[in-house]
Formats: sequence, structure tokens, C-alpha cells
Amino acid sequence: MTKTRAKPAVSFGGDYRIIDFTLSNCFNSGFRAIYLLTQYRSMTLDRHVRLAWNLFRRELGEFIDSVPPQHLIANKWYEGTADSVYQNIHLLDEHRPDLVLILSGDHIYKMNYGLLVEYHNEKGADLTVATVDMPVDQSYRFGVLEMDTERRIVGFEEKPVKGKPHPDDPNKILVNMGVYVFDTRTLVRELIEDYKRGSSRDFGHDIIPQMIRKGERVFGYEFGDIEGGKSRYWRDIGDLDSYYEANMDLSLIHI
Repeated sequence: MTKTRAKPAVSFGGDYRIIDFTLSNCFNSGFRAIYLLTQYRSMTLDRHVRLAWNLFRRELGEFIDSVPPQHLIANKWYEGTADSVYQNIHLLDEHRPDLVLILSGDHIYKMNYGLLVEYHNEKGADLTVATVDMPVDQSYRFGVLEMDTERRIVGFEEKPVKGKPHPDDPNKILVNMGVYVFDTRTLVRELIEDYKRGSSRDFGHDIIPQMIRKGERVFGYEFGDIEGGKSRYWRDIGDLDSYYEANMDLSLIHI
């Protein structure tokens, strides 16, 4: 399925592409200045975005721009999720936003990012990580969070054998959704420090754990709890089994 196209360009639920869920969330949340950081086999993805998402008005500051590696900082491909942002750090300098929303392009869910940003501001956070509960036996697939009573993240393990259970349910864990809000200055500083350290340059493996160890204000946003008092649908469809299951779910529930 990904032999000739990037994963976000794979079809899902009929005529849709996986990337459509993330872009729809952005559009409906009123966030319409989007850089799509692409790497391998991006032609199909670029074509789909150009044809299906021509709703943005550049004269109003709205856009979706695809950004493959520009080789401005290093003559190499993106080495990790954090590296993809680091190699395009000049875009942050150009626009100078107060906050940066960083999203994955291969997840299926419906979310109002505006509520996430409001929560981030209320907490005075340096970084807010969106979380959702999952069965504890799925720990090996996700980054697992531990939060205190103020929802400050005090522990983070990337794909442990068995993550620490949810404080309210020993059969559940809180997992990283791959949805982040950063204070821009914090993000730039952490990316530069991470690059100098020489890591795998990944938000889950490197940036988030390091920020927690340093005592930065890192908070968790419980997707289900805050947005309706129940678990909301979210699936990371990074492999064939989860892709199949999510397609089957589509016939059973309204996302």
C-alpha cells in the first residue's frame, strides 16, 4: 500500500485519504496556516492535498504548503519527527508564532484543537501533550504517560512492555496521541539542544522525556475527559492490522 505513496496518502473509508482526518481537524478548528513536512514518495500526497484541499485563501494568510527536506541545515533526509521540525526552523523564524501545533498524519480521529490550545494557555505550559486512554496490554505500541493530580506529566516511557496504569483504572493506560502544542521559544530551544546532544531526534524518544527531566511545564490533555467526559475515538494506523481494524470500526461507529 505504501510502495508508491506516503502513508498519509493511503485510501481510507472509501474516497478519503488518511491525511484528511488531520487536515479536517485543522480546518474545522480554524487553524489554516499549515506546513506539511513530507519525505519519501510524496507525489501522490502532494497531488491529493492540492486537489482536495484547495479551500484555503492565501490572501487571508491561509495555506497548506508541502515541505520536503530543503537541505538548508544539513544535506540529509529527516532523521526523526523532531529533526523534521528542526530542519525547517527557519519557518518559525519567518512567521514567529506564539505557539506551534505539531500533528501526525497517520491517525484517525476527530478533535477540536482550539480546546487543546485553550487548555495549554490556561496551564501556562511549555508543552502540552494530548493523551487518550488505551488498554494496558497495548503499552508496547505507544508512549505511555504518568500525570499528577494537576495533570502535569511526571513520567513518560516510549513503548514499554507494561506501562504504568491510569490512576482511575488499572486496566487502562494514558498514551501519547502524537498531538503537541509547544510554546515556540521552548520548541526552538529544545530542538537546538537536542540536535547538539546527538539523539534519535524524535519527540517521543527524546524531546518529551528530556523536558520532563529538566522540570519544564509539560502537561497532559486528556482527550476524552475534557471533550465530553468519555473516551473519544482515536487510532494510530501505523500497521496493517490497525489499518484494517479502523476501517472495520468505520462501519460500526460515527467518528
